[in-house]
Amino acid sequence: MVTADELLAVVRVHADRVHDAVRRLGVGADDALAVVERSALDLLETVRTQELDDPVGWWFARARVLARQVSGTLDDDLPVGGGVLGGDANQARLAEALESRPERERAALLLRDSYDLPARAVGTVLNLDPNAAMEVVGAARLAFLPALLGGSSLSLAGHVVDLASLARLAEGGQPAARDATTRRHAQSCSRCADALDAMERARRLLSGLTVVALPDAEREALLGRVQARAMQALPAQAAVVEEIDDWEDEPHRPYSLSLITLGLVVAVGLGIGGGILASRAHGSNVDAVARDFPEVTQPPVIVVNVPTPSPTPTPTSSPMPRITYLPPSQTPSPTPSATPSGGGSPTVTPIQPTVTIDPTSGPNDTQITVTGNNWAPNTGISVSYRSQISTGATVQVTSDASGAFSTTIQAHDPGGVPGAHTVDVTDGVSSASATFTAT
Repeated sequence: MVTADELLAVVRVHADRVHDAVRRLGVGADDALAVVERSALDLLETVRTQELDDPVGWWFARARVLARQVSGTLDDDLPVGGGVLGGDANQARLAEALESRPERERAALLLRDSYDLPARAVGTVLNLDPNAAMEVVGAARLAFLPALLGGSSLSLAGHVVDLASLARLAEGGQPAARDATTRRHAQSCSRCADALDAMERARRLLSGLTVVALPDAEREALLGRVQARAMQALPAQAAVVEEIDDWEDEPHRPYSLSLITLGLVVAVGLGIGGGILASRAHGSNVDAVARDFPEVTQPPVIVVNVPTPSPTPTPTSSPMPRITYLPPSQTPSPTPSATPSGGGSPTVTPIQPTVTIDPTSGPNDTQITVTGNNWAPNTGISVSYRSQISTGATVQVTSDASGAFSTTIQAHDPGGVPGAHTVDVTDGVSSASATFTAT
């Protein structure tokens, strides 16, 4: 059975994401808070009575059903939040493009690319197996990019290709064995190569979508109510005490572990003592043999210093020993070095992109100014504020013609955890980061 601690860990990690998913279905702030709490309590009651293979996916699926009921319609094309979900111009464009897609595609893109949930959880929400869920994700990515940037939608209709494998390849990382064939095909097929590039770009953009988090006060109150109910309905932790009791109930062994250990120590001591006595019995013979040898050198220390005073009476005119130790490049050669002087220009180390932040510390939700230099010119750049377990705010910015950019980001940690956080910057090829200390 799931313990109270395990359930609370799931709720703490995913509460803001569930809230964001509900808001993007067009549910108002007050109703969204009620949906998050109701679905969390429904999850608690379900894991109390039955085993769930995917509790995270079950929670998102339950919240999705409740949100559609609150919105007053069961149509897939639900009303959406409009401008309330966009923090800046870039976020507003992403939200509008996402809202232009059917609800099923929106859910697939949010769960996989924005929340980074596994394909299994996406399948649980969409009532599909993981492979079919990745097919929906792949098709949704191909439709999302034209909705954001304009142009015609890429389609692989009539083209024999494993769309789920192509969607997995767009996420990078080590491909599964079943995806290796699709990777080789995409390298030789321009149509699949274009689709793969579009999926990669869509995933990068959606990963920068800001999560609409619960207000801090409401979030803590909700977690407190769920925790109180979980402590009543579920075991607090795994039962380790029973194992200890079982150990104590076992029949006592005739010899304790301490007595066995003592016996081993005594045996080892007797063995060492016997070895010493045996070595002393032969000691006199060894000493006599050693005294019969002429004393050329004394043991180890002098062996190192033997080469010191070797007076060689016949010095040679050419210092041959030194020549043998010269590096190969200094040995005389009848011809000059084969490296041509004209092509020997030094290799130039490419300038690494840099990022600086101001300020470098402050309380949660501090507004940080992020400045970058030496990035690829006129390139879309993603800036994210992260803790060790979750991503807070993310903004998109475009570098100027010189590769520089400046933007602001809110130092928002959903958990409000103090300490070191990172501001990660990437353009999909290069990346850099800076540390912000939350006080």
